[in-house]
Amino acid sequence: MSKLARVVVEGTKSERLKEVEFDSDSLYLKKLKEDEIRMKLDQFAKELSQVQKQRNKY
Repeated sequence: MSKLARVVVEGTKSERLKEVEFDSDSLYLKKLKEDEIRMKLDQFAKELSQVQKQRNKY
């Protein structure tokens, strides 16, 4: 006795590779943006510290 089975294909290898490339690109861009935000926050913290020091002098 033999039974027929259904096979579901979720995508070709090339489609999956494109998704992986897109994910890695988006992760890279996200990291760049996070690094840029960190640098801006560090710069703001330095400026704020300088202003507070100047205020305390007076």
